[in-house]
Amino acid sequence: MKKIIFKTLSAIVCASVFFISCAGTKAEGGSQVENVPAAETPSVPGDAEYQRSKGNVDVSEEEFTNDKKQILVTITKLEAIMANMDYSGWYSYLDEESIEYWSKSVNLKRAAGRLPVKGLKLNSLSDYFKFVFVPARAGRTIDEIRYETKDTVKVVQFQEDTDTIYYNFNRIDGKWKLHLPALDD
Repeated sequence: MKKIIFKTLSAIVCASVFFISCAGTKAEGGSQVENVPAAETPSVPGDAEYQRSKGNVDVSEEEFTNDKKQILVTITKLEAIMANMDYSGWYSYLDEESIEYWSKSVNLKRAAGRLPVKGLKLNSLSDYFKFVFVPARAGRTIDEIRYETKDTVKVVQFQEDTDTIYYNFNRIDGKWKLHLPALDD
């Protein structure tokens, strides 16, 4: 019975988060799924993705290719972790800043208050993983990356004039760590 309730609740949260993200607003609960205007596409078709991805950050095509490959490998691993609801595996990919912020009950309570499913309580980072992070990313397609800095990247689904952001990564000691942005005030 618990599995049925969990699956039903997960489906409701997932559908709600998807609806909100399609509406062009930040997904509730700090789940980092967000629609933003896509970067300007240059006139040279061969390097359009590279140009969109690097923006104003000084990144070579080789660095871009290597970073994207590493990040996509990490996302493949995260997809398996999410499919198995492996909280400890997911936790091992988080950066320290995210762990510290999202382990505070005040932030979890604020996030729960923003969820479309009223009455859902987030008592721990594990609850955030189960009820916010996983449902917001289930079945999503990731196309491209966007550099904020050389060591900060957003992973997006690219569409004509918008990017839907599904992941944020920070490079720490040469490894890409998952970053969960703080809630907007």
